[in-house]
Amino acid sequence: MKKSILPILPILTLILLLTHPALSFTGAKNGLLLWWSVVLPTLLPFMLCSSLLVAWGGVPLLVKPFAPLLRCFGLSPEGSYALIAGLLCGYPMGAKTTADFLRGGFIRNEEGRILLAAAGWPSPMFLAGYIAPRLAPEIPLWKAALALYLPLPFLLLTAGGLCRLQNRPVKWAAKRGGGKNAGAGRTGQNHARVRRAAPAPAPFDEILMNALEIMVKIGGFLMIYSILAAFISSSGRIPARIKPFLSGIVEMTIGIDAIARSMSGPASLSGRAACAAMLACAAFGGLSGVSQTNTVIKNAGLSIRHYVLWKLLHAALAAAILLIITARAA
Repeated sequence: MKKSILPILPILTLILLLTHPALSFTGAKNGLLLWWSVVLPTLLPFMLCSSLLVAWGGVPLLVKPFAPLLRCFGLSPEGSYALIAGLLCGYPMGAKTTADFLRGGFIRNEEGRILLAAAGWPSPMFLAGYIAPRLAPEIPLWKAALALYLPLPFLLLTAGGLCRLQNRPVKWAAKRGGGKNAGAGRTGQNHARVRRAAPAPAPFDEILMNALEIMVKIGGFLMIYSILAAFISSSGRIPARIKPFLSGIVEMTIGIDAIARSMSGPASLSGRAACAAMLACAAFGGLSGVSQTNTVIKNAGLSIRHYVLWKLLHAALAAAILLIITARAA
């Protein structure tokens, strides 16, 4: 069944591209312009600096001021850096850094699963530079930032609690077994110890090529999902009030702008509802962000399905918190 359906998808896509060439061109152009003017100059320098920092052993020095706080969530220095990179650099830097540390053996699988729940974030620069000008006048930036970033401790603690619950039955069974089997069970559950001896640093040209390869993939995803968002916005069969939300689900940046523009007009949304929807789109990251994350976590033992579930929870929490803290103003 799956094999019979999959060939139909590119055929339908090809038909849409051939029957709507102008719309396809506009969507592709918008996606590539977004990649060239915003994503590439913002993300590529951070990606290069992060890779060099890891290769040259500067992570412990950078995260040392934050270590006492982040240790409360059970994060190692490397895990703390992955979290900070995700918070400061935006999608998909946190997931990429987490996956790199997992592949290199610097963090345990359990810590990687915890970070997958909390390492993907829209950056403060994106919030202040792109979302803030589109917020309703009654929604100040600090309330949007609070709603977007306040779920972080909850996500970390919940993910850590779930990992401990999953590990508990195996540890109990290992204790009952005793002897060599118990030791094997503990080793299998906790996985290999974190490797503290850093490998030889990769040459700069290799780091640069890896970063450029990821950036090209991100640009391809932005182009594809921007075309899909263009089809959604131009469709006459989709209700006008639903189009901005569907665009946000597909591509975060285009959807946020469409939701902001929906606050004016005959069928306008209230400022609180529109801003909550914008934050939900930013927290989820869109299907484009999910595809970008899936690209950078390959072969790291992380589940993209779990990532999507955590992002949906983050989106719901961000929207709910904003509606709650702006209720009195309304």
